[in-house]
Amino acid sequence: DTFINAVTHELKTPIASMRLYLETLQSRPVPEEQRQEFYRVMLEDAERLHRTVDQVLKAGAAAQRPRAGIRAPVDLAALARECVDKAVASHHLGEGALALEVHDDTPMMVKGDIDELRTVLINLIDNALKYSGETVRVTVGVAAPSPDAVWLRVQDRGVGISKKHLKRVFNRFYRVQARGATRVKGSGLGLYIVRSIARSHGGRVFAASEGEGRGATFTVELPRVTAS
Repeated sequence: DTFINAVTHELKTPIASMRLYLETLQSRPVPEEQRQEFYRVMLEDAERLHRTVDQVLKAGAAAQRPRAGIRAPVDLAALARECVDKAVASHHLGEGALALEVHDDTPMMVKGDIDELRTVLINLIDNALKYSGETVRVTVGVAAPSPDAVWLRVQDRGVGISKKHLKRVFNRFYRVQARGATRVKGSGLGLYIVRSIARSHGGRVFAASEGEGRGATFTVELPRVTAS
């Protein structure tokens, strides 16, 4: 029931909004400037619907038994660069808003499903941008803390997370409760999916924050393999 209620709410809100705008456009003449604004809002609502459906499908797959997916060597530094470039373009970010730091010159390879690992990075980046507040300063880091492990780390300087809520952020439908986050939209499934994918790849994910208003850091640790 909780799952159905949460998903229903996330779907109904943008649908109701689009319907209202479409009924207005159909019922009376609308000035061109206002019409363009209606189109902009409806496109945003359509994108929100798409993200919600996509997250629900991925969460459903993550909740089931691990499947025999395609596992191949993946260069995490290259994947991180791809995801950062995509986020900069899709969110229209200015210079310095989203930076990539690679902390090792040697290949940092893991054996995994590249589409699932891409989902991990995209979800973490989107989450950091969403909770950044007015000033966006997000850093994506790739590092090898040991010969057997690789870290993906996404750090923001946003609203932060209180200590008592840190362990709950990976639960389904959990959304950060902090000043500045009251209007943040989302399904509450992104971090749950991240944790599920990390575990299915033999890894783990953990969150850190010094408290509200002091940003947050999410780190995914995965087993490292040689390039061969």
